[in-house]
Amino acid sequence: MVSETMSPAAAVTGVRRRPFVHRLNFRFSSGGGYAACLASDDRAPAMYPELWDLTGPEPRPRAVRTRDGETAASVPLPTDDGGLLLCRSGAYGSRLTFAASGAEGGRPVEEVELMAVRRGGLRLLPGTARTPALVLEMDGDGRTTVWRLPGGAAPPEQVTRVPHPIGGAVWLDEHGHALALTSGEPEAGTLVLDPARGAITSLGLPDGEHLLLAAPRGRVLLTAAPGDGGYRLGVRRLGDPAPTALPDRLNAVEGSVVPLALDPTGRFLALSVTRRTRSHLLVHDLTADAPAEIELPPGALHPTAHWSDAGLRLVHSAGDRPTGVITIADPSRPRVLAPTGEDWSGWASPRAREYPGPAGGTEAVVYGDPAGAPRLVVALHGGPEAAWRLGFDPLFQRLAAEEIAVVAPNQRGSTGYGAAHRAGIQGAWGGCDLADILHLGRHLAAGRGPDRPMLYGASYGAYLALLAAAAEPGLWERAVVVAPFLSGRLLHEDGPASVRNLIDRLGGREEIHDDDLGPRDLLRLAGRIRLPLLIVHGEHDPIIPVGHSRRLHERLRRTRHPDAAPVTYLEVPGAGHDPLSDVGGHAVRERVLAFLRAGPERAG
Repeated sequence: MVSETMSPAAAVTGVRRRPFVHRLNFRFSSGGGYAACLASDDRAPAMYPELWDLTGPEPRPRAVRTRDGETAASVPLPTDDGGLLLCRSGAYGSRLTFAASGAEGGRPVEEVELMAVRRGGLRLLPGTARTPALVLEMDGDGRTTVWRLPGGAAPPEQVTRVPHPIGGAVWLDEHGHALALTSGEPEAGTLVLDPARGAITSLGLPDGEHLLLAAPRGRVLLTAAPGDGGYRLGVRRLGDPAPTALPDRLNAVEGSVVPLALDPTGRFLALSVTRRTRSHLLVHDLTADAPAEIELPPGALHPTAHWSDAGLRLVHSAGDRPTGVITIADPSRPRVLAPTGEDWSGWASPRAREYPGPAGGTEAVVYGDPAGAPRLVVALHGGPEAAWRLGFDPLFQRLAAEEIAVVAPNQRGSTGYGAAHRAGIQGAWGGCDLADILHLGRHLAAGRGPDRPMLYGASYGAYLALLAAAAEPGLWERAVVVAPFLSGRLLHEDGPASVRNLIDRLGGREEIHDDDLGPRDLLRLAGRIRLPLLIVHGEHDPIIPVGHSRRLHERLRRTRHPDAAPVTYLEVPGAGHDPLSDVGGHAVRERVLAFLRAGPERAG
């Protein structure tokens, strides 16, 4: 039994492989001329901002090195003059800095601190032509202060204070005179702020209706309107007392629908529609209530977009193409403009495959040959309201490069397969989804002879992987679990409010008693987990408290048979919910890969 604390600067040794790039937290500048994100690769010990220049004929990304690197909690926001704002949050508060431009020769950029708070937090908002950006300061007591950033290194200017938490913000005009603020308190409704005067009025939406998007030039609002036991997409005009229109065909689109952006006139709406393992891009004509699909390579669209006169900017990844910005200049004649300088050759191309399940088929994203590869990993997604997609996955690409096949199933409880599939785990976490995983594991093992499949899971997937290891210990060779929790009931006791709400909504505290495994409590089941095991958890995980992994490791230590395979617990200092992408993530990934490469006779 081994417990370790990994240094973020831990050295990575071995053969130099082709570096991958992992990107997240994309944001666009107010005018859409620039984008920014966080990126990581095998060459950098920490994440770094990337600034994308979209003003030319093709997107041009450029790495921006900061002095101490970034964590996954950092949020970059570009300005329309090519500057970069960085909002960093951590255990000791939030800081906001400005970097004018990138330094030459790989040197860190010079940053100017604009704000710092110890309690609450900061949130950056894109501005308008007159206001480069706004900052929402949450004080921890339910109040929000709105600050204006004049530009560059100039200090923030206070605009107003709102006696409510603010959940979202949407500009209602192009000149920066009206900003809609969605209050975190339903009775407050949607407010309208005039940043120049600090005056606040009500937007006047019907009760229960929420603002999603706006097209300031066309004065068109997209809303979520209650009805029929849920919400429907609604369209109305700013200042028009007429009832909200609920277009029939818009609300009949099948799949998991995410509105991305309205065009400047407000006539067209871009939608990400996820069905099974891929995203589809639909452009809906709101006037004619008519959808049209724009063909993209099979992959995943991220819920961030910008639509200006220069075109529709999207964040997209394909199975063999890292996440990046693509531009569609004219949706009526779509031509995808992808970033320059990106080498897409040599990446593995995943595919979707359906496997038999106990109650129908289970679709999975597959890398390599599950039957013929020397090693096989069954990878379980988090959520649980999530799914594996045909987007770029850096870890799976590394596994494929190591000739380790991957089967990533979308078992019952996953999204993108209809309401019944999604609701399968309602009130029964570790019920039908665990049955699907065990059935898949037996099927894969039957085609591999003595080489048993391995398990990998993160968050809810880590919980499910440990349940699978406890349910059928002899089926699996070894397992890696990242940020596991002990049970829905125990996570409800110490998890954040957002997690408690999800657990309540999905019935995660209800226990299963009607099978041999019994209640899905990992402290109770620890004695059944006998395989070689690597547990990884970030020290500052804001979603699943690190205490869950500490308690699990201690229980495994006390209940482990002396002849059982070893357990290694790796706690990553400074890391959050995804330690493979956070501080020291490159070193954590190498540890995970080394553990999965080890042979059956190795202790790991």
